[in-house]
Amino acid sequence: MVVYNSRLNSWHCPCSKTRRSCAHIYVAKWHLFQEQSDLFRTVRSTEEMDPIAGTIEHERLGDTDEKGVTSPTYPPKGDGLNSMVKYILRKKKVPAVLPEHLRLPSKELQYPRYIIPEEMMCQICPGNVPLSEPILITDKARILTSFGIVQNVSTYCKRCPDCEVYYRYQEWKDGVHNFSDHILLDLPLCIKLRNLLQVHTAVSRAVDYIQLNTGVRFPSKDTVLHGYLHFEALTDHEYKYSCVTCGDHPAVVIMDLHKKAAFHLSITDLGGPPHNYTGEVDIEKFWDALTMEMIGRGFVKSSKHNPFAVPPTYHFWAPWIGPCTRKADIVLNTEFAKMHAPKSTAEVEELTVTEERLTDELSKQKVGVIRNLCRECGLDSRGSRSDLLLRLSSEMKTRQAYDKVFEKIWAASGGWAVVMCPCGIVYSIKHNIRAESPRDFADILLSWRHMPNVVIYDFARYRVVFRINTRHLACAHELRFT
Repeated sequence: MVVYNSRLNSWHCPCSKTRRSCAHIYVAKWHLFQEQSDLFRTVRSTEEMDPIAGTIEHERLGDTDEKGVTSPTYPPKGDGLNSMVKYILRKKKVPAVLPEHLRLPSKELQYPRYIIPEEMMCQICPGNVPLSEPILITDKARILTSFGIVQNVSTYCKRCPDCEVYYRYQEWKDGVHNFSDHILLDLPLCIKLRNLLQVHTAVSRAVDYIQLNTGVRFPSKDTVLHGYLHFEALTDHEYKYSCVTCGDHPAVVIMDLHKKAAFHLSITDLGGPPHNYTGEVDIEKFWDALTMEMIGRGFVKSSKHNPFAVPPTYHFWAPWIGPCTRKADIVLNTEFAKMHAPKSTAEVEELTVTEERLTDELSKQKVGVIRNLCRECGLDSRGSRSDLLLRLSSEMKTRQAYDKVFEKIWAASGGWAVVMCPCGIVYSIKHNIRAESPRDFADILLSWRHMPNVVIYDFARYRVVFRINTRHLACAHELRFT
């Protein structure tokens, strides 16, 4: 019942919910002192611990010591969380190519039952500052695998007494990836999800398949997706992706919009850019910020509480262009100019969307978005999805309500602007904040190191021709470009 850890010189009894001793511990101390008195010592050992020990004495989060001091909460907030995430991003990269015994699934793989950080000394403070004893985060953690779930895994953290930075387990050599200290994924499952995505199978469908195959209920699909993205954010990818025929600088490109990737965002929720914004964005800083957001998801309950979240803004939103294809890390994003571009009468007539098409787009939205639209239009927001759609369809008979729904649903659904070579290899991609415009593709091409000779772009609603040379790209309203 009572466990004594000789390396930590610590005691544990399951009946004691705090760090205070109980009667069982005192009896055990008396017994061991009679039998093996040499086990007792007064100096805490800093030797390396066995991470798969049978039982580990620990301090629990929120415990109160003999002086009535309660241990800090985990995960930390503010500067503590920022230091922890930056340390993980800098020091805990997963290699792009994993060893075969960690990459291939196997039922014989033994998973650790005690997940303890390997750091013994603080990596931030100068000198050798020993970390605290392992602090139990939870003993109900789960490891998700392709064959089921490993239950009742104990995860621990350590804390520096000087800088108060926490350290958690974030290694890959044991074949597991720590997402949130409560949910861990084994590496073969992460590799399987990556391969399924490359053959156009969504993570949600992969989870459904595993659940049907094993008969075990997994966590929510969003949790599994965020755990996989956490793994990819920490993977040390080397971007050397280009067409074997066209190279890094294709002479012919095809540009188009992928509408199904549009996110739900109202134009009215976006503010304008700073007055001194010139349309230039650092692509490396932007994608590093997105990587920090993915890693930060492992420490918060939801994306709303993520301090590293990157909301869409006109001045900090960049496309992805490969390092060999772009001419510099500073790329263009002039979507803010769409806010001020007045439309002529002819253009307004061409851009008019019929009520049927707007209703079809409205039916693709989530129920929460439809309810908010009903409230803004002064309609009853109760009832089923069909009831809400019928009320909005009736209300859209008036021009004022039609314009409001159009602004919320159509005008803000930007989609993905994609530039690829004739072989189908994508060279640039951008998630548009607002509706598609030739400006989005012009920004991408102007950020390339070498301008393509031929651009194929179907945007028949505008009369546009691209004049292309190696230095600049201009739009002239002379010919219809199809």
